[in-house]
Amino acid sequence: MCGSSDKDWRPLSPPTVIKLELFDIDGNRVIENSFMQHLVVHTTLWNESKEEELTVVELPHNTNSKRISAAAKSRKRGVTHFGQLKHEPGLEIENNLLGDYSATSMIVDDETGQRGCFFVFPNLSIRLEGRYKLRFTLIKLPEMQQPALMAPKCVASAFSDAFDVYSIKTFPGMIESTALSRALAQQGLKIPIRNTQDN
Repeated sequence: MCGSSDKDWRPLSPPTVIKLELFDIDGNRVIENSFMQHLVVHTTLWNESKEEELTVVELPHNTNSKRISAAAKSRKRGVTHFGQLKHEPGLEIENNLLGDYSATSMIVDDETGQRGCFFVFPNLSIRLEGRYKLRFTLIKLPEMQQPALMAPKCVASAFSDAFDVYSIKTFPGMIESTALSRALAQQGLKIPIRNTQDN
């Protein structure tokens, strides 16, 4: 659910979870702890066609909750989160993607008890109503014994399926927590779990 203030928005439901799988030359699944412990996944927000990055957007000054949907529909372009921000008169730069953009690797069990490497984003939220995709970039960090000047290396990237972000009036409500979310939460990962009880 979107909103113009921090009180309005809600995290994506269900929480975003990325699973990394590695295979040897014979196609067998393997877990390389020495490799996986130096990995980070960074998230950015894009439009459905994957042509515009919308992690950061430009909005009219004093955009309130009634105008924020119209502002989203009238925006001309996204501003890349890492690039040089070009500020136009009458507009202010706002984070459209909220929460923690990056997650470190965690070796835990999934809902079937299978060991795996996961990256968890429990509090991602989006300010503007619309239809989006998330882009996930896998980054290999330098190991302790490697030279300090070595830069992180982008290993791979992938897009999520398209999803909808609703306004307060059209928000259908939080969905049931997935079996994977519950399994990860039981192992100590901070994932919001929706507990439902029969009336």
